[in-house]
Amino acid sequence: MQDALISILSEKTLPVPELDTEVQAQRGFNVIATANNRDKGVNELSSALKRRFNTVVLPLPDSLEEEVGIVRDRVAAIGRSLELPPDLAATPQIERVVTIFRELRGGMTLNQRTTVKSPTATLSTAEAISVMTNGIALAAHFGDGRVTAHDIAAGVTGAVVKDPVQDRIVWQEYLETVVKDRPEWADLYRACRELS
Repeated sequence: MQDALISILSEKTLPVPELDTEVQAQRGFNVIATANNRDKGVNELSSALKRRFNTVVLPLPDSLEEEVGIVRDRVAAIGRSLELPPDLAATPQIERVVTIFRELRGGMTLNQRTTVKSPTATLSTAEAISVMTNGIALAAHFGDGRVTAHDIAAGVTGAVVKDPVQDRIVWQEYLETVVKDRPEWADLYRACRELS
């Protein structure tokens, strides 16, 4: 795949050997690729392929409020395109998901009192958007229209636990040392423990 991409990006042509022809790219042809710096995949990209891309590093949002705002806006837009009720996007569950992801990414709770282990998962803002979009769809189609802890529990667990051994231990420790000690998160703790 990498060799094919190098040819396409260098020569702006796509050879079709079975038809003994090639397809020339139109003027303005570009390839846009995205990647997370923690998600390297099975094989590292070759330096030849990397040279053919302009690399732009997008930092994570600086604050919880900024990241919650990004997730809320994107979830609302996706909700509109899926024709979900608009009030579902403004849910306090977004702040919970973003808080969990920020704490696990950073290795420490937001109040800086407890250190936590970080999983192998990236836990990006995009994954928070995905978890919330899934939760909203579940609430709209199978619930009463309000996003509950049960609607997001499986999505959060799935986002965190990529490695079934190492990440499961990290997630269980986080549930027991952080989530369990937040009384206002008791419903989320129960919902996540039910999945274990």
